[in-house]
Amino acid sequence: MICPKCGKELEEGKLLCENCGEEIKMVPIFDIELEDQLRESISSLLEDMAAEDLIEDSCKEKTKQELNGTVKKTMIRKYFSILSMIRLRFRLMLIAFLIVLLAGGILFANIHARNKNKDNSFAYQYENAVECAEQENYTDAVGHLERALAIESDDLDARFLLAKYYDKNGQQQSTITLLEEILEIGTEYSHRDEVYDMLLDIYVDRSDYNRIGDLLKDCDVSRIVSKYNKYAAFKPKFNKQGGLYDELISITLAGNAPGVVYYTLDNSIPTKDSLVYETPILLEAGDHVIRAKFVNVYGVESEIETQSYQVHVATPVDPVIRLDSGTYHTPQMIEVYHSKDTNVYYTVDGSTPDRHSLRYTEPMELPYGTSNFAFIAINEAKVSSDVVKRTYQLEVQANFDVDLALQVLRNNLCAGGILLNVEGNVPERFGVNQYEVRTLYQEGENIFYIVYEAYKDSTGRAHDTNEIYAIDVNTADLYKAYKIQEGEYSLRPFEEDSIASTEE
Repeated sequence: MICPKCGKELEEGKLLCENCGEEIKMVPIFDIELEDQLRESISSLLEDMAAEDLIEDSCKEKTKQELNGTVKKTMIRKYFSILSMIRLRFRLMLIAFLIVLLAGGILFANIHARNKNKDNSFAYQYENAVECAEQENYTDAVGHLERALAIESDDLDARFLLAKYYDKNGQQQSTITLLEEILEIGTEYSHRDEVYDMLLDIYVDRSDYNRIGDLLKDCDVSRIVSKYNKYAAFKPKFNKQGGLYDELISITLAGNAPGVVYYTLDNSIPTKDSLVYETPILLEAGDHVIRAKFVNVYGVESEIETQSYQVHVATPVDPVIRLDSGTYHTPQMIEVYHSKDTNVYYTVDGSTPDRHSLRYTEPMELPYGTSNFAFIAINEAKVSSDVVKRTYQLEVQANFDVDLALQVLRNNLCAGGILLNVEGNVPERFGVNQYEVRTLYQEGENIFYIVYEAYKDSTGRAHDTNEIYAIDVNTADLYKAYKIQEGEYSLRPFEEDSIASTEE
């Protein structure tokens, strides 16, 4: 077959000319021989019809009718013979045309299928996406890459590239969604750190610090955690893990970045109204629960960390009190024995002592009157012994009781100009002096009241004046007393001391 446009010979069954692209139209062509046969048959038919006219003029009516019937039969047979031949030739040409048409259809279908397969190729769509991106046509690049991922959705490199194209095309939310999907399914993805970088940079630009904090809590890439550490809020770090301890311990808390650590000691949930960690937490003997959370400077809060501690330290030995409870009529000293690794604290009103109470350091004078002592030993681990209590009554059989002895003292002080009156008013001051018998002192056979002076100002506050007096319980002789140590005094007669003070 030859192309009607360029004259190039075509292969059998081709519907397009490969040289000029002309479409080849298939038109049935009748055989010339068949055309000649048809022409001859028609001429013969006309001649027979003329002969029939002649026969009609020369023959009898009967003969004419017989002849006419014979001619008609002959003509009919020739007509049907020619018609059968035409039909056969037409059918053969129609079959040939259908074969050519079918071959062309198959060829077209193959070409269409190849093009369709090409469009459905991951590589083809991926390459087109890259080409479009190189031309900064990110809309088409996104379209091609989306079609590529519809074919192979597991390709993480293509997903990451699509996220970049989304970002370039201004589709930021699509970028975020795709990057988070990659992190979720691509736990072994080699470019996982780059995905984190891109995603976190977007959230930093958005100032979405809480989302950054959430991502960093689950981040398994150390470089990313280090790079964005200031935005993270991890659980506070305890210097000691919870457990059983047989010694005093202190707990330190630390956050991973600048910020504040809040904590509680009563097992409640820490909030911004809770204790703020500033110094180590000292845990005494007993059970303790510390709950803490860290809040960074961006307001991101960590999860709560809880540690439980059981501090069990040996209980110290109870202090031993040398003076037993009872009533005494002469001066007495209270001595306390205890182990070297403990300190003894006491109260004089019977209340339970603690580390903030008076500390025992040396033997003490027994106070005058009734006193209720309570002693406790506490070791370095802040573990306390049992409380040891003593009740004392110190009184004396004397010619001058306490009230009378104090009256003698005030009278002498008024005579010496130290007081303005027996009520205790002081010259040139608004307050008054007060006097109290604190203990007894014995020198030889003489027993003395030891009296301490205090100044009470106009506000009611008392101040020790460091003046001490001694009064003989039987004679009421008055002395100035100077304390040498607990239970030991130096006495000077009041008149001599007053004269010495005047001369000075």
